[in-house]
Amino acid sequence: MPRQRRWQPNERLVYERERRGWSQEDAAQEAEKVADRLGQPGLVFTGAQFGRWERGESRPRPPLRRVVCELYDASAEALGLLDQGDGAANRRTAIKAITVMGGLGALSGRRLLTDAADAAVAASRKRARVDPMTLEELDQDVERFAVDCLAVSHADLFPQVWDDWQQVERLLDARQSLKDRAHLTLLGGQLTDFLARLSFNLGDHAAARRHAVLAWEYAEDVGQPVLCASVRTLQGTIAYYAGQPQRSLELLQAAEPYDTPYTRARIAANTARAYAALGDRPSAERALAAMERQLVDLPVQPGDAPYTPGTAMSALASTLVRLGDGGTAEPYARHAVALHNVPGVKDTLFEDRGNATLNLATSLVVRRQPEPEEAARLGIQAIAVPHQQRTETVRTRAVELCQLLDSWRATPAVKEFAERLRGYQLPAPAA
Repeated sequence: MPRQRRWQPNERLVYERERRGWSQEDAAQEAEKVADRLGQPGLVFTGAQFGRWERGESRPRPPLRRVVCELYDASAEALGLLDQGDGAANRRTAIKAITVMGGLGALSGRRLLTDAADAAVAASRKRARVDPMTLEELDQDVERFAVDCLAVSHADLFPQVWDDWQQVERLLDARQSLKDRAHLTLLGGQLTDFLARLSFNLGDHAAARRHAVLAWEYAEDVGQPVLCASVRTLQGTIAYYAGQPQRSLELLQAAEPYDTPYTRARIAANTARAYAALGDRPSAERALAAMERQLVDLPVQPGDAPYTPGTAMSALASTLVRLGDGGTAEPYARHAVALHNVPGVKDTLFEDRGNATLNLATSLVVRRQPEPEEAARLGIQAIAVPHQQRTETVRTRAVELCQLLDSWRATPAVKEFAERLRGYQLPAPAA
C-alpha cells in the first residue's frame, strides 16, 4: 500500500474558522452556501472534511479550494492550501514562458513582459511608509488605555480601543516597511490584549478568548516580553474563572519564559490562586512568598496593570480564603481595603477595590467565628456601584460570597445582599 500523504497541521484554517466562532460543521454549512452563490450547488462539504484539512491529512481539490478561499476571504497561498511543488511548478512555468517570449522578439508575448514590468512599478508605489504622527497617536492611545483600564468604564473604553485596532489592521493590510510592520504588530497585540480584558470584564468570555488568541499571535510575532507575559496571564485568568484551574496553571507556566519585573508578581499571585483552587497548599504558599519578594513600584505599562501593595494584600487574602484560612486572610484583606480607599486611589481602581472588599467579606465567613451580617453588608457595599463600573470579576466573587452565606440566607442582611446581587447586570459597550 502506498503511504498516505500528510502535510503539516493547518493552523491558519483553524484560526479563520475559530475567529468566526464556527465549529467544523458550521464551516461546512457556510461553505455550501458559498458554493451555491458561486454557481456550484453540487459541491458537498462536511465537518469531517474540514477536520482533515485542518489536521493536514489532506488538501481540498481545486473546486473545493476555490470555495474555501471565498469562505475565508483569502488566497489559497495565504491559507496554506498549495503544495510547495505547486509553487515550484508555477515558477518553472513562468521562467519557461519568459525565456520563450524573450526569443520571440516583437511577438505578442512581449506585451505580457511589459505588463508585468508595469505591474511591478505599480506595486512598488503601493509601498508607503506609515505617517509617523499616526504611529505616535496610536502609541499615545495605547498608553492612555493602560491607565484608563484602571479607572474608566470598560463599556465606554471598548469602542475606543476597537476603533484603534481596526485602524492598525487596515495599515497592516497594506505594504509597509519591516520596521513599521513590527511597530504596527506590537500595537495590534497591545490593542487586542485590551479588547480581551475588556470583553472578559464585560462578561463575554467567548469574545475574550478569541481576542486573546489573536493577541498571542501578535505577541509571538514581536516577542515583546511584557505583552507576551500579559496575554498568557490573561488567558490563565479566563481559564481560572471558567473553572479550569489546571489549565490556568499551565498558561501561567507558559508566561514564565517572558518574566519581567513588571509582570513577575502578578504571575506568582495568579499561580498561587490556581494552586489553592487545586488544593495544593504548599505550592500555593510558595507562590505567595515569591509574589511578596517580587513586588516592585513601576509605572503603568500596556498589558497587565501594575501589581501594587494593595493588589498584593488582596491576592494574599483571596488565596488564604480559598485555602480555608479566613482568620489569617482577614488582616491582609483589611489592609487591602484601606489601601484602596486612600485619597487619590478611592475614585479609581474600582474593580480592585470591589474585589478587595469582597475578599474581606469572604474572610469573615470562613473564619472560626463567622460574621455573616457584616460580610453581607460588605457584599452590598462592593456591588453598590454605578452601572458602568460593574465588572465580571466582582460579579463572580459576589456570587461566591452569596453561596458561602447560604446557611444564613434567612438573615435580613443576607437576604438583601442576595436580592441586590440578582440585579447586578454588567454594562454593554455602545455600538
